[in-house]
Amino acid sequence: MRGYWAAAFCVAGTLSAAVGHAAEGNECPRGEVSKPQESATLFRAFADRLLVHKDARGAYETFAAADMVQRNPPFGATRDSTIAQWEKMTGLPGSRFVIETVAMDGDVGVVHFRGQLKAGEAGAVITQHDRLRCGKIVEEWAEFSVGAK
Repeated sequence: MRGYWAAAFCVAGTLSAAVGHAAEGNECPRGEVSKPQESATLFRAFADRLLVHKDARGAYETFAAADMVQRNPPFGATRDSTIAQWEKMTGLPGSRFVIETVAMDGDVGVVHFRGQLKAGEAGAVITQHDRLRCGKIVEEWAEFSVGAK
């Protein structure tokens, strides 16, 4: 019986700590980003690294969770497949990406940009959405309008 009560108090203490943690509105482990303004700063750094510096691997390995879910079929379903596709696109000699706006709406970062894979050819207008949790991108999807210059 003594073991039963010890286990019950242990579980109750764990649940109490978890409820207290959630009630504070801080679902992230200590030391991880949880404030909206910090997420906005991180998301802007991600967009710059990906689109301006064309460093897909660095952008996703730094700012995306290892188990990130990709919702754009051409990019596969994972962080690794997303990196591979972005490396192909940013590695083209004439590829160019111009950020128009970067914003946060709750836990979703939105970047509007124009992309062109070859000089002189039509490009696309892209709106990319990235859901952030604890300072990491956990889900990504986008809309494309092909044919923009």
